[in-house]
Amino acid sequence: MPRRKPFSNKQRKVQLQEKRASKRGESPPPESRTSKSRTLLRPSNRPQRSLPSDPTSYKLQSRFTALTSKYLETTRNLAHSTPLPRPIPAENAVFPVDWLERDQGALTCPARPKFKFGQTKKEVERNEEGWFKKWLRATQEVVEDWVEGASDGDDEGDAWPRSTSWFETNLEVWRQLWRVTESASILLLLLDSRCPPIHCPPSLRKYVKSIKGHKEVILVLTKSDLVDPAALEGWKEWVKEWWGEEHVGVVSVMSYDLEYLCGTPETGRHRPDIPSSSLQDLICALQEAHQRLLTPPPRIREEPEKMTKWSPPVRSTVDWSSLVPGHRSSSSTSHTAPITRTTTPVEGYEGRDVENEPLTVGLIGQPNVGKSSLLNAILGQQRVRASKTPGKTKHFQTLFWGDKKEIKLVDCPGLVCPSLVGLEMQAMVGILPISQIPSLPACIHHAAQLLPLETIFRIPPPEVEHDEFASKKTWREPREDSAATDSQVVWTAGAIMEGRALERGFLTAKSGRPDANRAANGIMRTLADGRVKWGFWPPGASVDSREGKGIWLENETNEVDEGERAGSDDDRSSNKDEADHQRNDLDDDDHADHLRTSNDSHDGQTSSREEEENVDSEDVSEEETEVSRANVVNFFAALDGPSASDSDEEEADTATDSGDN
Repeated sequence: MPRRKPFSNKQRKVQLQEKRASKRGESPPPESRTSKSRTLLRPSNRPQRSLPSDPTSYKLQSRFTALTSKYLETTRNLAHSTPLPRPIPAENAVFPVDWLERDQGALTCPARPKFKFGQTKKEVERNEEGWFKKWLRATQEVVEDWVEGASDGDDEGDAWPRSTSWFETNLEVWRQLWRVTESASILLLLLDSRCPPIHCPPSLRKYVKSIKGHKEVILVLTKSDLVDPAALEGWKEWVKEWWGEEHVGVVSVMSYDLEYLCGTPETGRHRPDIPSSSLQDLICALQEAHQRLLTPPPRIREEPEKMTKWSPPVRSTVDWSSLVPGHRSSSSTSHTAPITRTTTPVEGYEGRDVENEPLTVGLIGQPNVGKSSLLNAILGQQRVRASKTPGKTKHFQTLFWGDKKEIKLVDCPGLVCPSLVGLEMQAMVGILPISQIPSLPACIHHAAQLLPLETIFRIPPPEVEHDEFASKKTWREPREDSAATDSQVVWTAGAIMEGRALERGFLTAKSGRPDANRAANGIMRTLADGRVKWGFWPPGASVDSREGKGIWLENETNEVDEGERAGSDDDRSSNKDEADHQRNDLDDDDHADHLRTSNDSHDGQTSSREEEENVDSEDVSEEETEVSRANVVNFFAALDGPSASDSDEEEADTATDSGDN
């Protein structure tokens, strides 16, 4: 380090004058006095992080509109005052179809504008930005008009305000969807089996059907192990009828082997795997879609001239048997024979050589529907990163399926498509990251209307308000307050959050109050991750037996405890906080009685050792007491100046008092 030079008062005065002059604008700012030698004397040992070659890597972050502070305050207050319907009506278990008809065809996904030959890259991007801004402005107007409109039958009424609906507003993310849909010949549209209509809104259906160039679509219902089998079969029929095409394929899959955990049991990560029956159904659906691509459309077959010039857009032969491994997981319940049929080439095939190009299959859908998990299950190993948090995949990923590399799989990032579904429902189905949602009380209120959260999480009922002076009348004997019955308990979203916070030991740092937001965050994560099984029934299903249960699916195992035991770091940290909370509350009589009862055996083993320590401590305390009293007496005796005989008498009295004590 260089030697420091002295700095006189005169130099300091000149420095201040120059600084003030530069502030007034009378002189230029002084040059920086930073020494360049310090950079050479203190080199950084950290490796220099090179900037990414692609400048758009930082731009692939989902963007949503912000909620107003008035809405957050209103919903927070209403969550503690609005009572919940108990028991839950049975009709709440059926998905309301009118949610899909709210926009009346006004919402759609942005489509890439037409490309003109000879345009430069900047011109194409500028054209796309202009089209996207126009679409974004129109979509926001439709959503705002719906939020500010009159209340419908599905809302709470004038008291409970409507929440906005989030959708993707980042152009770079939509460009990923454009590239996948343009390059793929077959599209796998993934839908969550718990609530398929939410994951395929009318805007997405309209966009897929309007793509230039014929695309074969296969609807894949994921997470089939989380729903009721009867409801799953009903959803298969409903989505096929709702899509409007007879030849569309519908397949249900699950992407994990629930009996095998990867790593340690604490992580709770299951191995990616797909049952043999589901894999066979998926391959059969792909095979039929490939056959339809090789067949000329009706408008071509009607004109012989066009028929002679027509050529299929994909390769004519695919060895489908190579996609079926010889040994699969034992989790499947039924076995089918391997598929050996190959597609025959079309006679008179002319055009560009596509025989050497693989058949491209694209996986599209909203976030957290299981696209990456299904891709890993199909390939039989962990090839792409998958996470419970929505939006893990940022770029589209390309992988080959099979040793012959005749099929190319393209994984598209999930996009939140525009729809007129409330933010609370979007968070419950898992298409939005829970950590970015500020209106957690509204989400808990919406979820509590569909599921008995107090029963699922074993939350004790809130205390019933009663008159404190009713039993203190002087003219009659005191009466005991009767216990609150189920009919007297009024459940609210605030009571559920506070009860869960107290049960888990979630308290604020300063005031020690129940941390309701943290409890609500954990409840919403548990519902979105599937640790608590739930699912809607398709329209027209019989749900008379769902009275009081709603969409909750009971089973023999305890989903909440299993999820918390094998959950994330947040759950493990919550267990630690609960233990700290119990240690801080040892002064409570109930806790003390419980600890004394549970520690009887331990006290019996350590009683002898504690008695010896107590005896030693009593001896030491008596000696310290005698010494301290003697010092006090001598101190006051020195102040008063007594005679020697008086001091002897006082010492004798002190010794007598200590002996009596």
